[in-house]
Amino acid sequence: MKFFKILLVLGLAGSVVYATDKAQVVKQKASETVDAASEYTKEQKEAIQKSYDEKMKAISDEIADLKKDAKTASGKAKDGLDKEIKDLEKKQKALQKDMARWKESSGKAWEEMKSGMSAAMDKISESYQKAKKEFTEKTSE
Repeated sequence: MKFFKILLVLGLAGSVVYATDKAQVVKQKASETVDAASEYTKEQKEAIQKSYDEKMKAISDEIADLKKDAKTASGKAKDGLDKEIKDLEKKQKALQKDMARWKESSGKAWEEMKSGMSAAMDKISESYQKAKKEFTEKTSE
């Protein structure tokens, strides 16, 4: 009987050690998975931010293009371009502030702001296209 008690105690001790080791392995694998997902998310975030930085550069180039056109324009065409340029610069400045806040945000706030940033950039580019088209039409008249 004493022999069976010793076997039972040894068996339980072995089970506890095995369970503890197994828990450590599971914990380690879970930690590695979280780290990998975090790194992937960080890489995605950096890629999106780089893309938005490039779009901001394109917006600056578009405004510079309109300024160049405004230098050669006169009359109503020049007045219209000057107004559009001021409007675009105002939007660009607001977008730059939002972008700085967005880059500092994280998680859900970052995701929500991302779509707003994209929409704002698209609107500025649309405004540029509209101004460019109007200028081209006025100068060809």
